[in-house]
Amino acid sequence: MIQHPAETNTVPRSLQDRRNNYDVTDTVNVSSMADVRDAVRAIFLATYPDAAFDRIWLAFHDFERLFTGRYPGYHGCDTTYHDVQHTLDMTLAVARLIAGYEATAEPSLQLGPARAELSLIISLFHDAGYIRHEEHDAYVRNGAEFTRIHVSRSADFLSSYLQRVGLGQAVDVAIQLVHFTGYEIDLRRLDVGDARDIRSGCIIGTGDLLAQMADRCYL
Repeated sequence: MIQHPAETNTVPRSLQDRRNNYDVTDTVNVSSMADVRDAVRAIFLATYPDAAFDRIWLAFHDFERLFTGRYPGYHGCDTTYHDVQHTLDMTLAVARLIAGYEATAEPSLQLGPARAELSLIISLFHDAGYIRHEEHDAYVRNGAEFTRIHVSRSADFLSSYLQRVGLGQAVDVAIQLVHFTGYEIDLRRLDVGDARDIRSGCIIGTGDLLAQMADRCYL
């Protein structure tokens, strides 16, 4: 039988007291877009002091609009999981993984700010495929019906979104990397030629898994 952490004497007190809507450090409210955005901004700018955060800031803004039903043409998130909190938790994890990787990687294998920026935007929209389009998905009762194809739908959303925010040159890579969060395509079949892009995909996929495993509300 799986025992709840509060029922054991081996779990540190700090973990027992961690709030359900906070990250594993109990310092960032992962149900708050603004709090996670600010935490990610601090990590990103500490890692890349000369980089701009503008497009990532906009992506956070558009992510919140999409998942809360205020993005033109889309319903809000109506799935029990893969929601605002999960996505923010995952994006924070990806930011931390990127910072750790950059601090230890060989210079020739470091991602750099452009790949880090793209990875964070992909993270914010990696589950956009669960969001129903008002016109094209009128026949669908709930976004959970897209579970088997949601990553491909997320890739479609990213394709159009990245072009709108001036990152059209990154579309071909982004629609491959988002599949590191799913199982629709064997990762060995993905056409990702640069080793740094593969590392970006691995970080994105790892962040997604870590966020789910660390989420006390995920059963």
